[in-house]
Amino acid sequence: MGQAKARGTQAERMAQAQSKIAATRPDKLVCNGCGGDVTDIHPVSTRGLQGIEAIWVGQCACGQTTFAASGEPKAVDAFFFALSENSELTLGSQSKDGQTHVKADSE
Repeated sequence: MGQAKARGTQAERMAQAQSKIAATRPDKLVCNGCGGDVTDIHPVSTRGLQGIEAIWVGQCACGQTTFAASGEPKAVDAFFFALSENSELTLGSQSKDGQTHVKADSE
């Protein structure tokens, strides 16, 4: 507990953690379905997901849910693999500002 106290009060530590997550928020997500901009983006808890810094989710006007995740590449790959286990996903990658977007090749 001494180390936590050295980093500040619980409220200060929570604010630091929230600031760190907010810094990873993309300006927008690009829908892998229709290519439209998804600007209503919400954070998802990463508690218990080792190697994942942040997960963001948004709902496109076309009805498709779009996710973004950042962190260690193997952890991000595992996250999307787990999502795809019971659903069909269209994967892609984009820059933080959403200007560069590339869909993954279908196999």
